[in-house]
Amino acid sequence: MKYSYLKQWTQEMIGYQAVIESVLLFPELLVLQTKDKKALCIVLSKRDAFIFLQDNFQPPQEGKKIWQKLNNYHLTGISLAENDRLAYLELQQRDIYQQNKKYYLIVELMPPQPNAILTDSELHIIDALHKYSYADNPQRQILPGLVYTAPKTSFQPILEEVKSPYPDGSTTCNDYFIHLYYNKLKQEEEAENSQKICNTLKKELQKLQKKREKLQQDLTNAEKADFWLACAECLKTNLHNLKTGRESFTAINYLDPALQEIEIPLQKDKSPQENLQSYLKKYHKAKNGLQIITKNLAQTDAEIEKIKDLIAKAEKGELPDSGILPSKPTGHKIVQNAILADKILKLKINDEFQILIGRRAKENDYLTTQLARPYDYWFHCRIYHGAHIVLKCLKKTEPSPQLIELCCNLAAWFSKAKFSTNIPVDYTQIRYVRKPRKSPPGFVTYTNFKSVFATPMSLKEVREKLS
Repeated sequence: MKYSYLKQWTQEMIGYQAVIESVLLFPELLVLQTKDKKALCIVLSKRDAFIFLQDNFQPPQEGKKIWQKLNNYHLTGISLAENDRLAYLELQQRDIYQQNKKYYLIVELMPPQPNAILTDSELHIIDALHKYSYADNPQRQILPGLVYTAPKTSFQPILEEVKSPYPDGSTTCNDYFIHLYYNKLKQEEEAENSQKICNTLKKELQKLQKKREKLQQDLTNAEKADFWLACAECLKTNLHNLKTGRESFTAINYLDPALQEIEIPLQKDKSPQENLQSYLKKYHKAKNGLQIITKNLAQTDAEIEKIKDLIAKAEKGELPDSGILPSKPTGHKIVQNAILADKILKLKINDEFQILIGRRAKENDYLTTQLARPYDYWFHCRIYHGAHIVLKCLKKTEPSPQLIELCCNLAAWFSKAKFSTNIPVDYTQIRYVRKPRKSPPGFVTYTNFKSVFATPMSLKEVREKLS
């Protein structure tokens, strides 16, 4: 981010004070939620780094609470270093002895690895998002207990007047940063995630294609079971006539009713006995493995077609990037998530809402814990086993009572009580749904819910009702 823009933003923040309610950490985003229902969002992306203040902030997903010691501290000032992109957030609180306790949150807004460091009033480091020693960075250390030192860079701030309007037409620098985060950085991140998913799926496709080639070779060998047996029998009766070093051997095939001759290839670096054992091994493997190889080949062909279909959908943007990429991405996990995401039933209502239905335990787990976001709505039949229904609020808007009712009817339909009437259905926002540790697939607990008695309605009936 341009230094002049950061300077302008800090000038806009002069006089702003707030009480911190909690500190949340998301991927590439640190959020200081305040008691006045605002959020100071510190963007720590490898593409760009800046800060903005947003009203009614809705977190993109479940965040990790950190630095609880800052809860109830007062944010009393924000300043920017005169020589580099270093923002200093001053935090104070009066303790029970009526003495002011002060902390600094120093934000290094320098891509590709921005950082946030918490220090005391004398700049002794308490904690940091990224810690490193001289082994990691020969210039300086960022470790608890050490005195903070600013990074030494060749950066020269250019102080230019920031003229309105901004590139997107915003009237303030803060509005421009909000627009930049949601309409540029997030879109770039989604495009990068989509490309990562495509690349992972293509690598998986290559593995499956290599596996198929090997299975095809095994199948070809398995179909030669009679030939391997004939070679073994001929070698067994002619071992006394053979010596090491021969490349082939011709003998009468006693398993052939016509008693024709058969030419047996030999490995010249092996003895006649070793060649015999090799042919016997090939025969037994072919005899026992033909049925298994055929089954595995059909299964691999089905997997290849599935991966090809997923690649096509990923390239069209029909797979939800945010729910497929886990916090610690691995190729196998991404493929598993992509397959689960494709199995979930979807009903797109409009640009604001979409209904997702998980019909099995693993699908329910994935839908509720990974695809859904805190502001989405969750529905489930209270007494009977059934599907998890999620109403995606794509623009974080409040659904109408009629839409809530239809989702409840769907939850009743996708349950064991679909042929009954007046089925109790609970619904709440995803932020109140929790999955206990080591609980079985599909099991969750929830609070702050409402209950209604619903009439089961199929997906087709709901689609007709909406249209």
